[in-house]
Amino acid sequence: MTAVRPATDLDAEREVDLSRWWTALVARWWIVAAGLVVGAVIGGIISLSGGSVWQASVLLSPAQAFSPSGAPVLNYNSSPRGINDLVTSEATLTTVAAKTGVGVGELRGNVTTQSIQTGAGTVAARGAVLIKIVVQLPRETAAADAANALGQAVITETTSPYVKQSVGVLDTSIAGNKRQLNSLARLLTQLNVSIAKTSDFATKLILVSTANNVALRQSTISNDLALEQQQLALAKSIEYPQIIGPPTRAVKTTAVSRRNAVLVGGLIGLILGAIVAIFAEARASRV
Repeated sequence: MTAVRPATDLDAEREVDLSRWWTALVARWWIVAAGLVVGAVIGGIISLSGGSVWQASVLLSPAQAFSPSGAPVLNYNSSPRGINDLVTSEATLTTVAAKTGVGVGELRGNVTTQSIQTGAGTVAARGAVLIKIVVQLPRETAAADAANALGQAVITETTSPYVKQSVGVLDTSIAGNKRQLNSLARLLTQLNVSIAKTSDFATKLILVSTANNVALRQSTISNDLALEQQQLALAKSIEYPQIIGPPTRAVKTTAVSRRNAVLVGGLIGLILGAIVAIFAEARASRV
């Protein structure tokens, strides 16, 4: 007959193993302590070598051109992808580097853009987005200067010649209407003086009719002027790209915390020291 082997007591073996481990840790406590100290020292060194990272961002409202009928004209000026390509292009980075003194190599790979929806609904669906230009560099001043320079570069490059020409036409028309209003105001003053001095009924009737026509002309030009000024305000605030807010300042975003680095390094060193102590004791017991 085959002898039946007694069942293995796994709990007893586990207790024996844990007891041996604890004995090894107590016997070779100096290895554990050394691991703790070495890990903490290495963590402290890492915290000293890891410099701060400064982030600066510029919030940009892209240009939105309108046709003479008032319909929006979508082109690269309002395209988030186009603005991203412009901001990260080598030509733009070289220009910004020359203005700010920041190396092109520092900027390359450290400039990004983000599209920010301004809300939900039909307005946002039509593409009402803001573009955030983000620069991350190890120096505070360099990050802020580069972000501001990139924002200005986008404004310069995405201002459409069509919008510039439209604004020029409006400026010319507004100036002409203002001159006409000044001239009509002087004419109306003269007519009123003549009406007051004239005693002849027929002459006075002609002068009054002329004054009424001048006043009507004034009203028409005033309405045209108000409309053109409104269109100019729209062009300058919407059709031109705009930087929202004052010049940016960099903020510290990431840095290796000395306290956290020392704690994590000490914990890792403690664990490694405990493992080394257990293996060293096990090896010594076999000899």
